[in-house]
Amino acid sequence: MMFLDSRSRDRRTAMRWAALITLTACGAIAVPSTAVAAPATTEASAGKSTVGGKATTAGKARADAKAAAGTGGTEADAKARSHGKGDEKDASKTADSKGAAGKSKDTDKSAGSDAAAKTSATDKVASADKNADKGKSADKAKAADKGADVDKSAADQGKSADKTGAAGKHDRTGKDNGTGKDDSAAKDGKGAGLGAADGAADGAAVPGSVAQHAGTQACAESANVDVSAAWADASIPDNTATKLEVTISRIDTCGAATGLGYAITLPAGLVKYSGSPESTCDTVDITATNGTTTLVVADAQLADTVASCVIKFPVGGSSSGQYDFTAASITSVTGLAKAQTTQTLTITTATPRVTAVFVPPSIAANGAATLGISVGRTDQNALAVSNGLGFTMTLPTGVVVGSGSATNDCGGTLTATVGAGAVTLSGGSLSGASADCGIEVPVTSGVPGTHTLSNSSVSNASGVVPQLTSLCAENGTAPNCAPTLTVQKLTQTINFPQPSNWSISKQTVVLNATATSGLAVTYDTNTPSVCTVSGGVVTLVTTGACEIAADQVGNSSYQPASQVTRTFTVSGPVPAPASVVAIAGVSQIRAQWQAPGDLTGVTGYTAIASPGQARCTTESAAVTNCVMGGTAGVTYTVTVITNTALGDSAAAGPSNGATPTAPPVSAAPPETDLLLTTDKGRITTAVPNQDIVVIGTGFMPYSTAKIVIYSTPIELGTAITDGLGNFSKPVKVPANLAVGGHQLVASGIDPSGNPHNMKMAIRVRGSADSLAVTGPPIMALLLLGTTTALLGGTLLLATRRRATPTP
Repeated sequence: MMFLDSRSRDRRTAMRWAALITLTACGAIAVPSTAVAAPATTEASAGKSTVGGKATTAGKARADAKAAAGTGGTEADAKARSHGKGDEKDASKTADSKGAAGKSKDTDKSAGSDAAAKTSATDKVASADKNADKGKSADKAKAADKGADVDKSAADQGKSADKTGAAGKHDRTGKDNGTGKDDSAAKDGKGAGLGAADGAADGAAVPGSVAQHAGTQACAESANVDVSAAWADASIPDNTATKLEVTISRIDTCGAATGLGYAITLPAGLVKYSGSPESTCDTVDITATNGTTTLVVADAQLADTVASCVIKFPVGGSSSGQYDFTAASITSVTGLAKAQTTQTLTITTATPRVTAVFVPPSIAANGAATLGISVGRTDQNALAVSNGLGFTMTLPTGVVVGSGSATNDCGGTLTATVGAGAVTLSGGSLSGASADCGIEVPVTSGVPGTHTLSNSSVSNASGVVPQLTSLCAENGTAPNCAPTLTVQKLTQTINFPQPSNWSISKQTVVLNATATSGLAVTYDTNTPSVCTVSGGVVTLVTTGACEIAADQVGNSSYQPASQVTRTFTVSGPVPAPASVVAIAGVSQIRAQWQAPGDLTGVTGYTAIASPGQARCTTESAAVTNCVMGGTAGVTYTVTVITNTALGDSAAAGPSNGATPTAPPVSAAPPETDLLLTTDKGRITTAVPNQDIVVIGTGFMPYSTAKIVIYSTPIELGTAITDGLGNFSKPVKVPANLAVGGHQLVASGIDPSGNPHNMKMAIRVRGSADSLAVTGPPIMALLLLGTTTALLGGTLLLATRRRATPTP
C-alpha cells in the first residue's frame, strides 16, 4: 500500500471540496466543515444537464468525474478505458489542457462555495494544467512528484475530466464532433473541461448556478450570422420565372438566433412573379407582392442547432439582358452580416411564337375565308432582333389556298399558291419591343365539316415555335382553343312544277321535280285516299285533291332541302268514243268512231293500231276519223281515246280487223320529182349484182313502200317506214338487167294516205366495165374532157400562127 505525499493529499482534498461544492449547488447536500465526496444522487449523476433549457449528456460525464474524485481516481481510470480513450499519456494531456482552458473562471462564479477549499482545488489543478501546457506527459509528472501513485492519481483525474467530454460527446450546438471532446471548451475555453471539479460544476442545471450562467453566456452570442443570395438558374427566357434563393447561415449553432431580417431591392427590370415564397426558416414574416421590386423579411429565426435556412422568391423579367444581384441589393439587415458576391442572371429572348386564326370561322362550302398567321415575341428589349424566321404551315385536309392576294409584313419570302395545301415563310424577322408581324392568306374549302390546325400542322420551323393549340391568335379567348374553320354544307332547293289537274281516267301521272344539287327527289302523298305515289309515279285512286310532298334529304356535301308540296285536282272520268271501225287501204288503216255524248273539254282523239306502233290523232272534237300506216299483209285492230286537258278517256274498241295491201306496181315509172338516194349518196351508174342501200323519205309512218327498177319493172324489195316515214333498204341490181339507162323507184303513201313516189336514174354498165361511179366523179370527168378540148384548140391555133408566113 502506497501513501500519498502532502502534495497529492492537497490535490485530492481540493477535488473532494469541488465535488461537495457542486452537490451543494444542486441542493443535494449541505456543506459541512469537513466532508468526503459521496456518490452523486442528483440529476447530474443521472447524466442530465441543460444548456439553454435543453437536456444534454454532459452532466452524466461530469457526474462520473465527480465520483472518480471521491474514489481516488480508480473508477475514472476504468471508465476512461471503457470509452476507448488512448493511453494514460493522452488522458493526462486532455485533462490538463481542459483544466487550463477553464482557468478556474466558472469556479469563481459558484455561489455559496467554500472559498478556501475552492482556492486550494483551483491552485492544484492550475499546477497540473501548467505542466500539461508545457507539453509534459503523465509519466513526467509522475517523476516530478516523486511518487507513482501520486502521478497516477493526477492522471486519473485528468482522464476523468476528459471523460466528461468523451461521454457527453456534446458541444454547445448539441452536435457530436466525433472526437468525444466538447467543441466549445476547446474553442472558447468555456467548456466543462476545467478538471473534475469545474466539469461537475458546469454540468449542473440549477437556476443561478455557475453551470447555468456559463452556458447562457456561451449561447447568447449571435455574431457571424450571414445573409447571401444566388439565382436558381443562370439563364431564363423573357417573361418566365426563376428563384432568387436567399440563405441565412452561421457557423456557431449554439442557441437560437432570432429577430433576423433584411430587405432586397431587385435589379432594375426584374420583379416578383406570382407564387408564394418558399421558406425553411423556423419562423419568418415575409412581404413580397407580385409585380414589385422589393422583398422584405422580418423576424426570421434559426432554431438551436440549426446552421442555415433558405427563402426562395419567384423572380423574372420581360426584357432580355444581364441582371446583377450585388451586396447593394440587400439592405436593412437586422442581426445579419452581408456575405454577398455578385450573382448574374441572364434573360434571353424567348423563341417567337406562331399562332393562327380563321376569319370568319365558318363559311359555306366553296366560300372564302382568311387564314391569319401571327409571329410574335414577348421580349420588351427594343434592341433585340430575331432573324431567319420561317416555317411551313400545312392546311387541314380539304382546305386550300383560295384566289386573291396574300399579304406579309414579316419580311422574307411568303409562298401561298392558289389551290395549294400549304403556306411557307422563309427569312422572316422581328425587331423592337414586344414585336410581332402578321400574314394573311385567302383560303377556301368545298368539303363540309370542321377543319382544325394544330401544332403538328407547322413543320420546318426555323427560329419559331408553334403555339396553335395553346391560344387563339388575336381574337381567341379559350385557353386551349385551336384555329378551326367550319365549312357548312351546300344549300339546295327543289324545283317542283305544278302538276296539271287530271281526270281519273288518266290513271297515272308522272312527276318531274328536281333538286339544284342534282340529287334525286323523293315523293310522298299527303292524301293517300285520293292518290298514291311510288317512285315518281302517282296513281289516281278517286276524285278529289291530291297533295304530293317532294323532299331531298341531302348528303355529306349538301344540307337537306326544304320540302315542297304540290296539290292538283282529280276529276271524274273523260267519256270515251263509241263504235270504232277500222278500214284497210294501201299501206294504211283508216279508223272511224262516234264522238262521246259530252264534248266538254274534248280537244281531239287518238286512234291506236295493234299490233305495232302506228297511231293517228285529230285536233278537234268534231273530227272522228284518221288514217295511219300499216304493213301490207298484217291484220290490225284499232282503239280510240278521247283527249282533254284533264287527261284521256279510257280506250274505246277494239275495232274490227283490217289488213292493208301493198302499193301496186305500175307498168311505167310514175312521174315524180322526188329523188331517192343511197348510203353512198346519189349514184348514176351501176353494174349487175351490185348491192345498193336505197334511202327513201316522206312516207306514211309505219307504212309499206315497194322498190322497183324500170324500164321493165322488176321488184327489188319492200321497205317498212319508221315513225318518221323514212326507210333504208338494201337491194341488189339484177344480174340479167340490160345494159343501159334505168329508173330506180320507191312507191308508197304519204302521211295523208295519198300516193308517194321517189326515183333515181342510173345507167347499168356491163360486168366487164368499171364499177359504177357516183355523181361527183362523173362531173370531174366531164370537166376534164372540156378542159382537154379547150387546150387542144389552143394548141392548134398556136400552130397555125407559127405556120403563117411573115408579110
